[in-house]
This record gives sequence, structure tokens and C-alpha cells, in this order.
Amino acid sequence: MNVLVAGSLIYLLGSPLIASCQSAATRMPSTPAVLTESAAPCRAQLNGAVRELLGKVVTLADDSFTQNDSVVLSTVGQSASGRMMPPTEILRLQLASQGCQLQLDGRDRVVALPHCTCRAVAVK
Repeated sequence: MNVLVAGSLIYLLGSPLIASCQSAATRMPSTPAVLTESAAPCRAQLNGAVRELLGKVVTLADDSFTQNDSVVLSTVGQSASGRMMPPTEILRLQLASQGCQLQLDGRDRVVALPHCTCRAVAVK
């Protein structure tokens, strides 16, 4: 009985440690990326990911993310004081261990893009 209890206790205490080590090993840092193909399913998924991240509909150009890892959305406007406000929304394409993903700069949330194919680019 004592052996069974001790074995169960070791299993219960060790399981979270093993699980955290495994998940840390699979979470590789993402790297900047560009699209290697621009097929219709990928474009549709990109536009859907932008809508999900921003909460509004934005249609990206067909060549978005083919040359650069980021797209600056045109958010230039004039404030009440008359000052011009600079662009504030930057979308970044990344390559992670799970594949391509899109992230809004300054936010933790990412949206996976399984219909897209991308490759890592050198960090500038």
C-alpha cells in the first residue's frame, strides 16, 4: 500500500514538471518571415486573420508579405490638436515551429495561417 501511494505521489508531482519541460521545448521563438506563395486560400486566410486581430475588415494587397515581413496599415490622421498622428498598426508575418502566423505589433496574440507557406528572413 505504501509503495502504491508513494508511486502515485511521485507521478502526480512529476507530471506537471515533465509537461512544462515538453511544452517549453516545443515553443520555439518565432522569426520574421515572408510568403513563398500567394495563393487564393492563403490570401483569404490572411484577410481573415487581419479581421480577427484588428476587429475590422482590411483587405491586403496581393503582394503583401512577399517582400517584407511587415505591413504598416494606413492609420495616419489628424488629432483634435491638429497634430498628424503616425501609423500605429503594424502587422508582422512570422515563422514559428507550427508554421506561418500573423501578429499585430505590440500584442501577444497570434493567428495561425495553415493555408500559407512562408520562409524565415534575416532580422534587420
